Amino acid sequence: MTTINISLPDELKKQADALIAAGHYASFSDIVRTALRSVISDNYYDMLAKQAKEDYRKGKGTVLETHQDIEKFLDTIMKKVSKKK
Repeated sequence: MTTINISLPDELKKQADALIAAGHYASFSDIVRTALRSVISDNYYDMLAKQAKEDYRKGKGTVLETHQDIEKFLDTIMKKVSKKK
């Protein structure tokens, strides 16, 4: 495991300490790891959404507006998956 040093505003450190004292996190490191995982996850989903918008703009995407559209799309995917087996 890597150890790093960071600088924080006093108020942010106080807020983190309050979360630890309240039992929401075991340690400051736990808070930082949780926050980083959240940022990385959010960034990943933002990237996927951006790619989907770009694909749609280029005519590569399909908007599923109704329940029937969704069912038809899922059936198509399942058929493709079944053929690969």
